[in-house]
Amino acid sequence: MLMSTSGKITRIEEVLVGVFGAFIGGDFLMSQINGPTAVSSMSASTVGMAVAGAAVMLVLLRLMRGVVGPMRNSKSRAKQR
Repeated sequence: MLMSTSGKITRIEEVLVGVFGAFIGGDFLMSQINGPTAVSSMSASTVGMAVAGAAVMLVLLRLMRGVVGPMRNSKSRAKQR
């Protein structure tokens, strides 16, 4: 909803990129900051970092779509000689 796009494929792509960003922010970066712990806990800082990671990844996705252009539904045809 934040990306303001329509279409099933783009929504699925946005959800997957957001989940990936949340994993990177919440799990990976917090373990780098706090050090490895035996039991992973849910804290406000972990949730905040997960949300920030998802937001950053979605912004990067929007920037990449702006550079590359919109996705096309049709297959590209090979050039005929």
